Amino acid sequence: METRKVSLKYDIPDESEDDNVIGKTEEPQTAKDLFAVFAPDSDSESEADIEEDKDFTPSNKKKKLASTPTSGKKRYLQKYQAKWNDVPSFKPWLSPSVHGDIYFYCKFCKKDYKCGKSEILKHMSSKKHKLHIQPQLKVHKKFSFRGLLCPVFTPFKRTKAMEVNYAVLAQYSSFLKACGVKGILLNDQIGEGMSLTVQERKSLTEEWVQHCEKNGQFLMVQIGGVPLKEVIDLANHCETNKVGAVVLLPDLYNRPRNHLDLVKYVKLVAEETKDIPILYHHHPKYTNFDLDITNFLLDITGEVDSFVGLIHSTNDLQSALSSLHVNEKHFTVFIGTDEVILGAAASGFSCIMANTSNLFGKLVETICFSSTKGEISTAQKTQAVLAKALYRIFSYGDTVPALKAAMCIVSKLPLGPTREPLEAIWEGNLEKMKNELHEMGLV
Repeated sequence: METRKVSLKYDIPDESEDDNVIGKTEEPQTAKDLFAVFAPDSDSESEADIEEDKDFTPSNKKKKLASTPTSGKKRYLQKYQAKWNDVPSFKPWLSPSVHGDIYFYCKFCKKDYKCGKSEILKHMSSKKHKLHIQPQLKVHKKFSFRGLLCPVFTPFKRTKAMEVNYAVLAQYSSFLKACGVKGILLNDQIGEGMSLTVQERKSLTEEWVQHCEKNGQFLMVQIGGVPLKEVIDLANHCETNKVGAVVLLPDLYNRPRNHLDLVKYVKLVAEETKDIPILYHHHPKYTNFDLDITNFLLDITGEVDSFVGLIHSTNDLQSALSSLHVNEKHFTVFIGTDEVILGAAASGFSCIMANTSNLFGKLVETICFSSTKGEISTAQKTQAVLAKALYRIFSYGDTVPALKAAMCIVSKLPLGPTREPLEAIWEGNLEKMKNELHEMGLV
């Protein structure tokens, strides 16, 4: 009896012989039958790679598919193993499949394939997979900012209408430059961006572009907090004015249900712009939207070429570190919480967004510099001073009104009070705050 040689390829069923094959013309009778429409490819290198074959023709395609046996001994299919998620070359794109443990899912190609480490390696080296990876490098090279990022306040005139005080911006920019601030974040939560009209936000952007160019500062603009159509309008305005990058908060009313909804939201914005770098501001305490930020970064990889990173504004340093290590070459992660600056700097973060860099830029700079130089004692003492100052400041009111009042005291800039509905600090408490900061030697 002649022994038949079995191909190393996995079985690809013949539609004429198997009634359960995907794509049959019968109407689905059950939910399971309906779901079969979305079944994975039978092999990571099956028809996709046949089409890439130089000798491919419709006739030899049939021969190649027919050469794979559809009967005989059942072969063992290796199950997906969790340890593969930790392999550095697999981590950015590999994940389990919803179709079962004998499949894997490629986040770059957006398809499922039959499992096995050899099949994973084969797929990773395929032309199709490599084509999906290449576009990621297009915009990430353009975002090179590293250093101290300051979310600036919006100055208002002390009038009934509370108009924006554009005249003070030149002084403000120069003050921050003297404090060692190299990056500016405009219209974020601290800047009361959601209390501004779209036109005010555009006018502020145009003013800050000029001052940042003069003082050699990198400008980023937060564009969320308005309907999607206006978010896109603001993104295009930033691109026209050559802003360094835009920052997105999630939709604050129609909040995403999960991180995949957020990926879709970022993609909608990116598709309407050319190539301006986009970052996401992860600020669950403010937005009431928390998510697994690591999975978000993994799933947005390959989906949005212009997405370059995020600002991580939580006290969860472990989560921030996980985000940092997802793909350090492509994603820039800012730590955005004043209380963990020391831990972040010591852990290798080169990008810090600190609210207190407005008024205590030198303290923040000292913490970062001392940590990187191994002068831990100096960094610890400076972080303790910063923590004590924040405790005193926040005892007089909520984050934005209290910090803005302290900024007016320290810098002597006429930034004015906060806009309603935020409640400004009572005049009597301003004098008390000034005295406490003076006792600490900060004024």
